[in-house]
Amino acid sequence: MGSSSGAYNDRDAYDHSDDEALISVTIAENPVATGHGIKPPRNASASSVAWIAPGQTVEIGDTSISGGMFYLGDVHRSTPRSIEACVIDPRADVADMGANQIAALGSKELSYGTLTAEQRRTYLEWLCSDRKKSDIHTGYLFFYLYGLERRVLVDGAAGKVGETEFADIARELRRLLNIDANYSWQKHLRNLLESVGLMSSRNGKMYNKPAPRGMAIGYQVPMDVRVAFAQAAVDKHPVPAGWALAWAKMDPLLVRRAAVTRCPEEFDKVFVRKYAERFKNGMLLSVNRTTLEVRPDPALSALRNLPVPGFLVGLPDIGAINGPRGRLQSLMNESASALDSYSRYLGRFPNAAGTLDATLMLPIELWPDAMQHALNALADEVRHGQIGVSTFGELLGRFKFTGNVTRDKMTAFCTVLSKAGIAIEPDVRLGARTPKPGDALALFATTAGADVLLADDAYSVATVMIDLAAAVAMADGTASDAGTSAIDNRIGTWPEASEELKLRLKARSRVQLAQGASIAGFRKRLEPLAANLRNDLAALLVQVANADDVVSREKVKALEKVYRMMGIDTQRLYSALHQDAGTAKPAASFTLDPARIAALKHETARVSAILADVFVEEQHAPVASKAAEPEQPPLIGLDDAHSTFLRLLVTRVSWTRAELEDAASKLDLMLDGAMEQVNEASLDHWDEPLTDGDDPVEINQELAQRLAA
Repeated sequence: MGSSSGAYNDRDAYDHSDDEALISVTIAENPVATGHGIKPPRNASASSVAWIAPGQTVEIGDTSISGGMFYLGDVHRSTPRSIEACVIDPRADVADMGANQIAALGSKELSYGTLTAEQRRTYLEWLCSDRKKSDIHTGYLFFYLYGLERRVLVDGAAGKVGETEFADIARELRRLLNIDANYSWQKHLRNLLESVGLMSSRNGKMYNKPAPRGMAIGYQVPMDVRVAFAQAAVDKHPVPAGWALAWAKMDPLLVRRAAVTRCPEEFDKVFVRKYAERFKNGMLLSVNRTTLEVRPDPALSALRNLPVPGFLVGLPDIGAINGPRGRLQSLMNESASALDSYSRYLGRFPNAAGTLDATLMLPIELWPDAMQHALNALADEVRHGQIGVSTFGELLGRFKFTGNVTRDKMTAFCTVLSKAGIAIEPDVRLGARTPKPGDALALFATTAGADVLLADDAYSVATVMIDLAAAVAMADGTASDAGTSAIDNRIGTWPEASEELKLRLKARSRVQLAQGASIAGFRKRLEPLAANLRNDLAALLVQVANADDVVSREKVKALEKVYRMMGIDTQRLYSALHQDAGTAKPAASFTLDPARIAALKHETARVSAILADVFVEEQHAPVASKAAEPEQPPLIGLDDAHSTFLRLLVTRVSWTRAELEDAASKLDLMLDGAMEQVNEASLDHWDEPLTDGDDPVEINQELAQRLAA
């Protein structure tokens, strides 16, 4: 509350002290009106004045006013420097026509008596309206403000105004803030709003009331905030979090980083949480010697020297010391730092608030309600169900996510899910590639907040075995329940695997089965396996192939290919198939055909062809021959066969699917698996896939040029 820059200059007072006429004024609560005879007092120093509350109807001449919030009555002498300046005297002349609404009132200090009859008409008609500015001059607004100031600073200080009326006045003042941008008008309104808060706390403590919200707009901390801190210091009462937040955001001397204004709701929540963590019930303050000066700064000059109410006298000025301010600055910096990523993202994408990619940058407790509901619903489903298989697109759709899925976002998403007790497979935190919307996933329950499983050697070996088992189970296009059970049984018998790992491996098998796992691309993953592990894997694959009592041609071909990858004689495969059939199942139900196996053996016992004679177009033969040369080094982490396939791919801008199927077959590769391996390696090296489309298959020429370089 500082000094006033003014309200409006003296004019001759309107004096009806010798008028003996009886004036009839109606003041009524709707709907029944009651007449009051108001007779000007003779030789009286005090005036007969009443505050008109909203809901009362007042008729002055031919005007009927029902909005209230002004003083009415006969005044002994109405001068601009009198407390009665704001009172509407019904005896004063009112013209039939109003003055020019936008014209100045002729002075900076006003009273109802100094207004002209035309100006009174204009003002009374404004009171009858919705009281928006329209084209009315600001002087009329100031005159209206005079009455509100007197009600708060005089009647309020005397205890004549209740909590409900204070709230009504505060609401009206906030409405008036929006109807004129005049600096002096705004300043006096805000000063009076502060006074409303102060006066409404006369029967209690300011720190027990709701704290104000908003940002610093003046040159000092608002008076109600300073009083709340001062009273808390005197009472040795912890400063509530809301008031601490109010000081932090409204102190013009504190530095506020972008997050404070860019994401205010999130900042407030973080600040309050960190405040509780650091100060428990609240910060305790010491009483300092500097006294807080609580002086009103009204527009009505007659109110500027009013005595300060006793309950506001002698309070310490906490703003005069650096300790509390420094602690609040430190806490505000920490709170803003916790929101840096989120704030920067909103700075780049202002409309991203509420989207999943933005929300992932927030702690779960700060997520929007809709996002939290989706997360809680998913956690309930996982907690009460078995392993659920879906796609990443379906999962992200539940959280209204439509943007690009980057590895960082998926890492953050998997972390959030695990905090809610939801595990996901595949998990990018365990080395899985960044998923596409159509990729399969499995969800299952885990301990909320548990650390992610360590991707050690045992995990790597287990994933190779499970992935290959699923590929064999799917070799003929479908996986039987018996095949799935065989995989689950093997997982359950691994003594070195924890229960968490076993559950994750079962989830992984479901994903591989749903995705349609392929044998292609396993050669490099099999290289680290020791001989005993390769033998264990071979036995598992035979069990899976035999699980449904029928070993199809496709499964035998897949097994032969895996045996060759592992360097195991395929003759052992056929023996294993016979032995597994004889020991694991009743003879009557086993339909394995030895003659058929022999034929398959003969059919698949050939060395992979080179690419020189793959393509019909003559101009590509030299390129294909070169690509097939064995001395060419591996490319971007791929094995020899996939490196050869990659070299072939980049020789054209596009390929038909038939051409690529023929090429992959000559390299003993399955096309879909080979494409997946190449694109996965491309993503690892360049963050972009090499190919796009199914038929034709387009080749990313920028990546092709990088490879050639």
